[in-house]
Amino acid sequence: MSKRILWKDAWQAISRSLGRFIAIFLLMAVSAFALIGLKITGPDMRQTATSFFTQHHLADTTITSNYGLDSRDRQLIRQQKSVKQVDFGYLQDSTIDQTKRALRIFSQTNGVSSWQTVSGHLPRHDNEIAVSYLLKGKYHIGQWITLKQAGSLKHRQFKIVGFVRSSEYLDRSDIGQTTVGTGQLSGVAVVKKSAFETGTAYAIARITYNQTAKMNPYSTRYTNYVEKQQQQLKKALNRHGKTKQQKLERQLKAAQQQLAQATQQAAVLQQKNAGAGNSVLIQQAAALKKQQTKLKQLGTPTYTLSDRTENPGYAIYRSNAERVDILADVFPVLLFAIAALVSLTTMTRFVEEERIQIGTFKALGYYNADVAKKFALFSLLASSAGVALGAWGGFMVLPKIIFKAYAANSTLSGFQLHFSWALLLTTWLIAILCTTGAALWALHRDLKAKPAALLLPKPPKGGSRILLERWHWLWNRLSFNYKVTMRNLFRYKSRALMTIFGVAGCTGLLVMGFGIRDSLSGISNIEYSRIIKYDLIAVQNSNSSAKQRQQLKKELNGKSVKGHTGIYFEQLTKKAGDDDATQSISLIVPNNEKNFKQYFAVKNRQTKKTLKLPQDGVIISEKLARLLNAKKGSSIKLKDASGKWRTMKVAGIMEMYIGHYVLMSPQAYQKIFHQSYQTNAQLITLKKGAKLQQESQRLMATGAVKGINQNVNNQRTIDNIMGSLNRVMIILIGLAALLALVVIYNLSNINIEERMRELSTIKVLGFYDQEVTLYIYRETIILSVIGILLGYLVGIGLHRFIILSLPPANAMFDPTMTLINFIVSALIPAVITAGVAMAMHHKIRSVDMLDALSSVD
Repeated sequence: MSKRILWKDAWQAISRSLGRFIAIFLLMAVSAFALIGLKITGPDMRQTATSFFTQHHLADTTITSNYGLDSRDRQLIRQQKSVKQVDFGYLQDSTIDQTKRALRIFSQTNGVSSWQTVSGHLPRHDNEIAVSYLLKGKYHIGQWITLKQAGSLKHRQFKIVGFVRSSEYLDRSDIGQTTVGTGQLSGVAVVKKSAFETGTAYAIARITYNQTAKMNPYSTRYTNYVEKQQQQLKKALNRHGKTKQQKLERQLKAAQQQLAQATQQAAVLQQKNAGAGNSVLIQQAAALKKQQTKLKQLGTPTYTLSDRTENPGYAIYRSNAERVDILADVFPVLLFAIAALVSLTTMTRFVEEERIQIGTFKALGYYNADVAKKFALFSLLASSAGVALGAWGGFMVLPKIIFKAYAANSTLSGFQLHFSWALLLTTWLIAILCTTGAALWALHRDLKAKPAALLLPKPPKGGSRILLERWHWLWNRLSFNYKVTMRNLFRYKSRALMTIFGVAGCTGLLVMGFGIRDSLSGISNIEYSRIIKYDLIAVQNSNSSAKQRQQLKKELNGKSVKGHTGIYFEQLTKKAGDDDATQSISLIVPNNEKNFKQYFAVKNRQTKKTLKLPQDGVIISEKLARLLNAKKGSSIKLKDASGKWRTMKVAGIMEMYIGHYVLMSPQAYQKIFHQSYQTNAQLITLKKGAKLQQESQRLMATGAVKGINQNVNNQRTIDNIMGSLNRVMIILIGLAALLALVVIYNLSNINIEERMRELSTIKVLGFYDQEVTLYIYRETIILSVIGILLGYLVGIGLHRFIILSLPPANAMFDPTMTLINFIVSALIPAVITAGVAMAMHHKIRSVDMLDALSSVD
């Protein structure tokens, strides 16, 4: 039998039902765009970073020591069997003369953690320097700069010959802290290794391992391998450190003896008026005293081994990619679920409209498979075309947009797009299941029927009493129009449920999107105005002189400082979180709890009650409690700066959104750390109008401060992270709104098409066009309201899941949701419904009543 007429009818079905075809096309396009785009962005971001790290041979481990790395240290490092390549280098922190900008100047590396040239070239002579491209607007190639602290550098004046990108510094705003200038680094730079004085101990060692080249740097396998190698190396270095300490103690003792002898000889010569000899001895005594002071300041030889996660910006970038993965596991699933429901309704209606044609073809002797070709072709073309367009946007457009949002705070560039056949085929199969599968499922019932039955129109559903009719007190008060509306709602249950679920899904996504925006907005303001009220922490130099301490005291009582209070400050560490990354935890022990309240609000977020520092326990920040699964009464173990584990009991959990904090009283500190309490830092609040950078510089200039932690830098980093997430949420909100438009239009169009004879009947009975539109749109409005209310519950649940899963390991979002979120989330589907109603009103007005009521018997 000829199949030509079948194919002709199949192709004509597309033009006859173009609106339905476009609706399915858009549903699949939006869903595929979100699924492919979000699923591929995380891997694209990681692969971009991995390629950059591989290209520049980023070190797996970096080693520094307070005494530098001597020949024995270098020998021990090279002897490690796992080491592939090691580079020893120098570094020097210095401010640029006449400015507050501090640079960390590295010696050029030999293959490990190499520098990327952005413009110009790397240094070729000892007096040339290449600086971070982030300072390109401040300086230009050919410009000479003068360094205030030359240190171990041979020169103080350098000519800028290029702008470079460091493979170790990925954060634009938080580059790190320093002991010069304002205490905050403004950038990094590189000079030739020969620009440093020879004979001085190397300051840093960079190591790559043999096995890591083939490992995914973001995998647990890589993390565990590097950690194991570091532990082995640190044991060897610590053994040498003990030997070095014994040698230094002997040197210190000898220096003390020599100093005593020199002082005694100087006193004897002074009595004999031997001026020349006395002067030499005084100089020798001063030199010996300086050496003694230096040895005391450096203290015990220690080695710091750092992995990549401690590079500025590395962990944040990784965290950002993981945040996209979390969204990819939630958002597209809901989109496809809504699309599947609406597609099922659309294709079911399509099959019902083609009922007589199905009967005709069956009567002519065509097989069921032949009859099904039209519906398979229609759904395949619509869904495949939608997936094709969505896949193009998902692979090429959305990842770029998201990366651009996150790259606002990262130095990484050269974003790499990747294609995945597996992801494309999976998306296409899901789309086919939602459309073609739905069509064939709806078709199989009609294909079982006899041709004679199919050639007759499907009988309308019979009316029946509904539950509301039993509530006479309510039913008797309803007008005729509302009684009809209520009966129709219960009469077409499947369509009503589809509308409710469709609107609820879209509203839920909107509530989630706007809710996350609520949770992001103002976090830094809450953190650094309501909770943390100080402007900076000044960490004191324990080996400062009495004169330096006096200068610091004078500065703290100066006109720029509003107030200050003494604390003990230390950085604790603990590996925690899904990726088992090292978390940095700020320990603060106030000297005076009453004064401390003026600088730090210690409150519980749920109860809003102020927490008092206990005598034998600690108060920890809320996100740290979540990471450690700690509750009030739990015991936690944290590692201190010397590498010792300290066990402490949790006495309370305080409100905190950014960073990890542990607060304790001096009494609790003495019990937990088994040592006497003394302050080593100051919390400082500045007066209104005081300039933070100038005050930081004055504090560092006293010599009694070795480091400053400025809140403004933390706030800038937070704002950048939150701003990136905010831009991503705007994209997702836009997709949810577009989906709502397609869903509401499609369901409304199906409703009207299916009931055209019914609408024509009431128009013949004398109803005005507005009344006819309201006759059917009352149902849509009621169902939309129910869907919006249900969507609120869906959105609240999604929002709670996302705010617990989405933040990085050192942050949490504000779980509260504002009223305006719910209003806007309801207004969007309401406005779309009103807009679609206007379009449908025009369609109802143009209906030919006689043609619609013509008999099809």
